Amino acid sequence: MRSTFMRIAAIAAVLASSSALAGEIAIRIEGPDGKPVPGARVAAPEVLRNATSGSDGAAVLTDVPSGDMAVTVSAQGFRPALQTVAMGQTVTVRLERSDALQRAAQAHGEPAVEHLAQKQAYLKSIKPVAGKKPNIVLVLFDDLGFGDLSSYGNRLIKTPNIDALAQRGVKLEQFYSASPVCTPSRAALLSGRYPERAHAANHVFFPSGHPMATIRRSLGWANALPQDEILLPEVLLRAGYATGAFGKWHLGDQPGHRPTDFGFQDYFGILYSNDMKPETLWRGNVVDTPAEKTDQGTLTERITDEAVAFVRKNAKKPFFAYVPYTAPHLPHHPNPKHQGISEGGTYGDVIEDLDANVGRLMQTLRDLKLEDNTIVIVMSDNGGDWGGSAGNLRGRKGETFEGGQRIPAFVIWPGVTKPGSVSQEMGMNFDVLPTILCALNIPLPADRTIDGTDLKPLLAGGETLHDYLYYTTTWSGRFAGVRDRHFKYRDIVPNDSPVGAGGEPYNAKPSLYSLDLDNEAHDVSAKHPEEAKHLIEVLDTFRKENAINPRGWIAPPGSALK
Repeated sequence: MRSTFMRIAAIAAVLASSSALAGEIAIRIEGPDGKPVPGARVAAPEVLRNATSGSDGAAVLTDVPSGDMAVTVSAQGFRPALQTVAMGQTVTVRLERSDALQRAAQAHGEPAVEHLAQKQAYLKSIKPVAGKKPNIVLVLFDDLGFGDLSSYGNRLIKTPNIDALAQRGVKLEQFYSASPVCTPSRAALLSGRYPERAHAANHVFFPSGHPMATIRRSLGWANALPQDEILLPEVLLRAGYATGAFGKWHLGDQPGHRPTDFGFQDYFGILYSNDMKPETLWRGNVVDTPAEKTDQGTLTERITDEAVAFVRKNAKKPFFAYVPYTAPHLPHHPNPKHQGISEGGTYGDVIEDLDANVGRLMQTLRDLKLEDNTIVIVMSDNGGDWGGSAGNLRGRKGETFEGGQRIPAFVIWPGVTKPGSVSQEMGMNFDVLPTILCALNIPLPADRTIDGTDLKPLLAGGETLHDYLYYTTTWSGRFAGVRDRHFKYRDIVPNDSPVGAGGEPYNAKPSLYSLDLDNEAHDVSAKHPEEAKHLIEVLDTFRKENAINPRGWIAPPGSALK
């Protein structure tokens, strides 16, 4: 025992003497133009020290020993630099530009258009629908959590207008987005297909000039929706509908990939998220409001103004109004009319402003006596972000736990939905396209897999037509889980982002969850081994099928799959 204490004392003495000799290394990082480089990583690997430069390009390594020290400096878009520095010294490191990322990006174009001729032939085959056609209003919130509405249990935020939708139609409590983030979810919503089929499953698209757009292309990821995807507005336009979108698009910002290129006659809004620069508002294909004049505090109101005007203009003919609000996505900008009102704080102010504007849109339908002939669909694009509520679910936006993909949703369909009803049957946002097309007796495209099913039986109080639904990771775009009517199997698959974020929590493992009895707190695979085995096999089979045919093309009889 005495010798042990003596060894500990000796080690402590060495550490104390080392600490006494420790000091700092101060480094300022500049680009070739002499301007500071923020966010550069500075590391002294030998002593396990690192720091990140601030907005002034300065970084400090602390507690380094005396003597010369090898320091590496790296930053995106620059060549790494190696510098020998002594403790107590202040140096400036000037980095040289690197074009490696740009060259890697140039090696990848947007994904090849594979079925454009088939798409054009399909659309050409669609004739205007005869007889009385229902109007369609599709409202989409951005990052609204499962527990953010008072009708879903929130006790701080008041949402009477949205809650009233449940009183007039059906509230869906087992409804999902096809991804835990927005671009892939929106691709699925409008195409009726899992986002993997549209090269849209890897996180989100970025403005074309953004560094992340270059990174995406360097990895071979798409940054716009392929032109051969068939979207709901394109079909409805051919069927005789007036089509308009008002709000966030996020499926591509270049000509050929904008809302007006995919069937929307009218468009007003922002082409990506409200946290992406520049915050330019577009009307059709021209700039309506330059970024420096965009007031995000009134953006929800402006989007509603445009949607209301569209409904009034087209009140005497069938219309499809798609209203994808930019809120409550970060950053939160309350409308001055609702600022400081909600018990839920700033976030609550934003939600209650959304509620007031949904009320305006619904009142317009009443004023024009269109309620009895309008299908109203309201949902979120994915789970809630930090600041929002997942209710009693585990996880949130970006995760394949229920809180990342199970979303609040309401449907009012006169003659189909029973007022005040609640459904516990599972559905997914890609069910919207086949549901609408089936209601209008329009055949589905025959050249591609449509993953969605007709929701009408479910909405009328019956059972879902889905045997299984699959969960998609945020970054790697892999199928990471599957659920049936009662159980969910969640696998652990690679999901790191290009900058290293997005991995699983420590000690995470594949698990089986009982969705009827639990919020994914307990792995029940030991209790239900046969159910776990079955879902593992289902997931594995689905993955293999998609690996063979990722776009989900269906070949004509007698021909080879293209």
